[in-house]
Amino acid sequence: MLARLGLLPLVVAALVLAWNVTLSGWIATRREGASWFRNLTALAGLLIAPAAVLAIAASTDTGARTITGVAWLWPVTCVLMVAQAIAATAGRLVSLSVGVPIVFYNVLLALVAIGDDQVLRSGYAPDVLQGLIAARDAVLGVVSGRAALGSPLSVLIPLIAPAYPARWRSSAFVRAVLVLYAAATLTLLVMEWPRGIGAVRSYDASARTLAPRDARSFALGLRLLPDIAGLPDARAVRTGARLYDRLNPDALLVSLNASAVRSSGLDSLVRVLAPYRSDSVRLIVALSFTREDAIGVRNAPQLASRLRLDALQRVTEALRPNIVIPALPPALPGVLFTPTVSTLWWQQHLREAARTVQRARPQTSVMWVATRFDAADSVMHAWATDSTSPVQLVGFTPLPSFAGLASVDARLRVADRWVAAHGAGARAHWMFMAGLP
Repeated sequence: MLARLGLLPLVVAALVLAWNVTLSGWIATRREGASWFRNLTALAGLLIAPAAVLAIAASTDTGARTITGVAWLWPVTCVLMVAQAIAATAGRLVSLSVGVPIVFYNVLLALVAIGDDQVLRSGYAPDVLQGLIAARDAVLGVVSGRAALGSPLSVLIPLIAPAYPARWRSSAFVRAVLVLYAAATLTLLVMEWPRGIGAVRSYDASARTLAPRDARSFALGLRLLPDIAGLPDARAVRTGARLYDRLNPDALLVSLNASAVRSSGLDSLVRVLAPYRSDSVRLIVALSFTREDAIGVRNAPQLASRLRLDALQRVTEALRPNIVIPALPPALPGVLFTPTVSTLWWQQHLREAARTVQRARPQTSVMWVATRFDAADSVMHAWATDSTSPVQLVGFTPLPSFAGLASVDARLRVADRWVAAHGAGARAHWMFMAGLP
C-alpha cells in the first residue's frame, strides 16, 4: 500500500495527526476558557488517531467485511473536529484568517467521511457526496496517480483549530504552514467538486443508453474472500457465506498470495470451500501478483517462475478449481495495480503454468486477465487468442479512472478492437471485473 500511494500524502497525514494530538493535549491543559471547549478538544484529539486507523481499515477488502459495525467512528470524529473548529473561531479563540479556512476544510472532510460511510454501508450516497469523494481522490491523485482511486491510505485528516496564542515562534510557523495547507486543499476540493459530480453522473447517463444484452451471456460471480496470505479469516468466511446465500452466484473467486501458500492454509481453505462444491458453482482460483513479485521476476526470473509454478500446482491439486488465473494483480476498491513485467516473461510463464495445470488437473482451464489496456496488454491479448496459445479463457477488467464512465468506455472500446482484430470465437472472453472507483 505504501508503494502504491507514495510517501507525500502519508507524511502529510502523519504530520497532521501529530499536530492534532499534540495541540489538543495542550489546549486540554489550559485553565482559561470554558471547560466544555477543553473537553470537546480533548475528545476530538483522543479519537482522531484510532478513527483514522478504522477509516483506513474499513477501506480494505478484509476491513470492509469485518469492521463495518464500528466504521461510524470516523465520520463522528470528523463532525467533532468541525464543532471544535467552529467553537474556537466563533469564540474568537483563534483569528478569523486561521479559523475560517480550517472550519471549511473540516466541513468538506466531514462530508467526505459521511459519504464514504454511506457507500460502505449501503453502496450508495447522494451525487453531491459522491462527487466530493471523487474530488478528494482527484486531489490525492495529483501526487499519487491512479493509486489514489483505490488505496486504503487515500485519506485526508481534519485539523484541530489552534485556540489561544502560540507559545513559540516555531509553533506559530507550524500553524501558518497548516493553515496554508488547509486553504490550498480546500481550494482544490472546491475546484474538483463539479468535475467529481459530473464523473458520478456519467454512470447514470450511460445506464439509460445501454443496450440490453441476452441474460444467458452473463454469469454472476462473487469474490468470496479477501486475498489469502495464510489461514482464511473466520469473520470473512462468515461474511462470504452470507453473501453467497443472498446472491446465489454462478462463480466464486478465491485469490491467494503465491508466496504464502502453505499446506495448512490450503487444508483450511479446502474445508471452507467444501459446502460450495456440492452446488453447480464454478470455482475460480487466482494467484495474486504484487509489486514484490514483479521485483522478484526482474531480479531472478527463473526462480520466481519456479516458485509460482510450485504454488500453482499445490493449489490446483488441493482446491480442484474449474479455472485458474496464474497471475492476478491484487484488486483494490476500484482500481487494479499491474506491475510492469516483460510480455516475453508472461508468455513463457503462462505456457509453463498451462503445462503444470494440465498435469495436476486436466479439467481445469487457464485464464489470462487484461488490466492495463495498453500496448503490452494488446500484445498479450493477440498471443492469448492465437490458436497455438495454451490459454483457454481471456478476462477484461475495465475499471474507471478519475474521468468516471468515460474511462470505462475507452477501455471497452479497446477491448472491442482487440476482439474484432483477433477473432471473438477463438477464445471465450469474460468481463472479469468491473465497478466504480
